Parts: sequence; structure tokens; C-alpha cells
Amino acid sequence: MTTDADLEGLFNRLADGLASEADERALAELLRESAEVRRAYREFVALHSALHWDYVAASGPELLQSPTVPAPPPGSSWRTGWFAAFGAGVLLAGAAAMALFLLRPVPPAAPEQSAYLTKPDAPKADTIAALLVDGVGAEFAPGRAPDGVRFGPGEYELVQGVVHLRFARGADMVLAAPARIEVADAQHTRLLSGKVRVVAPPAAKGFTIATRSADYVDLGTEFGLRVDAASGASDLYVFDGQVNVTDPQSGAVLPVTGGNSSRSVDGRAAPAPPLREGDFPTPGSIGLKRWEEYERRMREDRTLLAFYPFRRQADESVLANAFEGGGMDDGRIAGARWTTGRWPGKDALLFDRDTDFAQVTIPGEHQELTVAAWVKVERIDFVLNAILNSDGAEPGGVHFQLNRQGFVRGGVIVEGPFQDTFVGKPVPLGSWVHVASVISARTRSQQIYVNGSLARERRWQSDVTLKPGSCRVCNWLPDPKDKFRIRALRGQIDELAIWGRALPADEVGRLVEAGRPGLLWSKE
Repeated sequence: MTTDADLEGLFNRLADGLASEADERALAELLRESAEVRRAYREFVALHSALHWDYVAASGPELLQSPTVPAPPPGSSWRTGWFAAFGAGVLLAGAAAMALFLLRPVPPAAPEQSAYLTKPDAPKADTIAALLVDGVGAEFAPGRAPDGVRFGPGEYELVQGVVHLRFARGADMVLAAPARIEVADAQHTRLLSGKVRVVAPPAAKGFTIATRSADYVDLGTEFGLRVDAASGASDLYVFDGQVNVTDPQSGAVLPVTGGNSSRSVDGRAAPAPPLREGDFPTPGSIGLKRWEEYERRMREDRTLLAFYPFRRQADESVLANAFEGGGMDDGRIAGARWTTGRWPGKDALLFDRDTDFAQVTIPGEHQELTVAAWVKVERIDFVLNAILNSDGAEPGGVHFQLNRQGFVRGGVIVEGPFQDTFVGKPVPLGSWVHVASVISARTRSQQIYVNGSLARERRWQSDVTLKPGSCRVCNWLPDPKDKFRIRALRGQIDELAIWGRALPADEVGRLVEAGRPGLLWSKE
């Protein structure tokens, strides 16, 4: 029986160019036999096509008709399983074909076009105005959910969570529950109730949100808009740029610029209530909320030895371990400085000097270990560049580092020969990357994953017990005889987890999905 996780892995291997001939045969067979698999594959392909919107938005793309995807069961939660870690690199031939089928340039909508083109009870057309590109805890009302990830003309009601929509001309909308919207086309939406945040690039100039009280026309900006379900009053907060507030009855226009706000009640202007922190979630805050849920789940894993979420403490030299019961203490920070991590509100440590490091201790002897971290490597200065290394080079010590070309390497220090196999790409510079080292003395093997894909494998012949002991993060306390004494990493790290077991590949993939900075983040 094929599980959701099996399909997710198969789709991603094909998209990333890592699939074997057996994978291709398996997918062909599944597509022939199962309508559910065909539906899931179409959703996956549609998500890949969304990545192209950034590049074609400047020419004013619109979406042509596409095959209809069956809607999810009424009231069902948005399933994130299919959306794990899709890259901006090589797409499947089928994905590329569908992207060409979905996207074509058309002239911009005429200025006089109404922002309210469909009635609430009108059926949704087959055209696509926007795609669901990210979300956390999202659940739509029965009968008011998107077709998979696709938003065509029609009414939608978000009853739980937060979602991020990207419209065809490039406008981003973050919708926080409870909220109801009615999508007319790629440039026009009606906000019936709730709150949205809109970030519109120049290509989406003229993006319009209509309410009962006023029409809000974006001139290339960022703003928040809230509609009270009872009174119909709408409150506008312009964070940057300009929004024109138009009275639908008189046609009068009130320009509102960055740092200002306005309230409209049945065509009458009034002062807006004070803006409260967190009123309008940003696209980045979705990733942070997803990670916070992941952090809570992580602390329930009894096989953890330690989980360092990199959260700044009152004593900034403390690297706090958020997991109790694994036998590991808080770490100590030396030289490295606190900075912003994957999202605003998420802390990280910056390592940019030869003497910067954080010290942790992994006590005892082990048969299996997994070390996983989110890192952003800014540059590579040395032959070896540490992610986490045991002090010195004693047998049983654990090393996890990058070489001069950015390839992951390391393992357990063993006596006798070992065999290394590179199968993946180097760690890209300047972007957040998930790296995981899985070591098993039982199988005498190690696998290193980069963004969930196997990048290196090591095997050895002699028996060894893992004894990491005192370790440095992003540096190394060298063996005096070692010619590569300086191994200081230049970059940031904002999460470190250590397990007393060997994580399987699918579980490593789920770590990447839970911690990805955003759905448009690339694995490449």
C-alpha cells in the first residue's frame, strides 16, 4: 500500500531530478490505477508552476483554463504533506507542460472593470486567479474551500489558521481566520469580513479589494485591511506606499499614504482604531507559527538528547536546551552574536570570526546519533568548516562539517579505512539550508542530508562506539597535530537538534518541511 509519505517522496525525487527508473515506472503505474494519485500529482504540479509567476508577472500574466481538481472534503484541513520542499530547479516535463498551459500573457483589465464580478452563489469558474502557497493550521468552511491549492472566482471562508495566497499578477495576500473573501479575478477581490495583509509589487499596481463601505486600490504598496462582519466598517492601515480609498457611490477618492490609516462606514470617513501588534500577519510569520508548532511536537520526542531552538536568554551567553530528560545541559556561547533567524521574531547566532563558537556536551556512549541543524553559510574560508565537531580527533568522536567546495562531510572517527560516496550537491551560500548527519555504529554507516536529500554516505569496516563528548558548534578545538587547525564557519545557525537514534530519510524530510522558511523557498 502506497502512503502519503511515499507519494510525497516520489514526487519530490522526480521534481529534483533524483528519481531512478524504478521510481518513474512506479509513478506511471500509480497514475494509471488511481484517480486520487492523479489528483495529488496535479496539485503538486500546480504548485511548481506557481514558482514561475515571479518571472512572468512583469508581462502581466493571467491564467488560462486548466483541468478541474476535485475539491477537498467539506471542512477538511489544508494538507501540507504534498507541499514539502519543492525546488526552483529542474521541473518534470509534465510540470513544465502544465505551467505553459496554465500561464499566458493577456492585456491588463480595463480601469472601469468592476471589483465585484460574481454573486455569492455563483459557481466557481475553471480559471485560476491565485494559488495557496503557504499556510499553518488552515481549515476552510464546507463548500467554501479552494480546489486543492487553486482559487478561482468565487467565495471562500477561512475558519481556522492563516494562509498566504499569491495572485497571478504577483500580489501576495495573507488571510487570517476568521475571514471571508470573494475572488473576482487576479486583480479584484471583495473582503466580506475579517482581515488581510496585501503586499503588491509594481506589476500588480491597481490590485483592488472591495468592501461594503469602500473600494481600496493599491498603487504598489503594503497594507492591512479589516472588515467588521456586523457593522461593515472597514479599517485601512498603509504600511508603505499609497492606497486610494474610493467611495463606490460618489466616486470620491481619498489617498492614504504609508504610516497613515482610515476608517470607512457606509461611505463616511472616520479615524481608524489604533493598530495592535500582530493584527495583520506577514508571509514570514506563517513560517514562524509553523515552526512554533513543530517545536512543541519536538519536545514530545523521548529519543531526543537535546533541542536548541536558539532563543535569546537574559544571559546572552547561554544556549538554552529546550528538551528536558535527554541528559544534555544548556550550551555556552563564546564570541558568536545574536541576530535574526529564518523569520522576524526567530533568533539565530552569527559566527563571523575565527574565535566564535558555541560549546555543547553530548555525554555517554552511543550506538546511533542524528545531528540536524538549520544553517545559512555566507562564505567558505577554510579547507574544513565545522557545523558540529567533537573536540580533538579521538576515536569515537563525531565531526560534521563542509569542505572547501561546500560539500558536507565528516562522520565518526574510526580506525582503519572507510569509503565516502558523494551523491548530492554542495550547500548553497546565502540561503537557509537544513543539514542532517545520521550515524549508526550498528550498520557501520553514515548518511548526510542537505534539505532532505541524501548528499553523502560513508561506510567503514571496524567496530566503533560513538563518544562525541565536548563539542563546538561552528568551530573546532583542534588536535595540535592537525594541519587544518582553523575550521570556523562563516554564517548563521538558528536550530540544533540531537537524537540518540538514526532518523530515517522520510523523517529527515519532515524536519525540512516543518522548518522551511516559506513554501516559495527553494531546496536548490
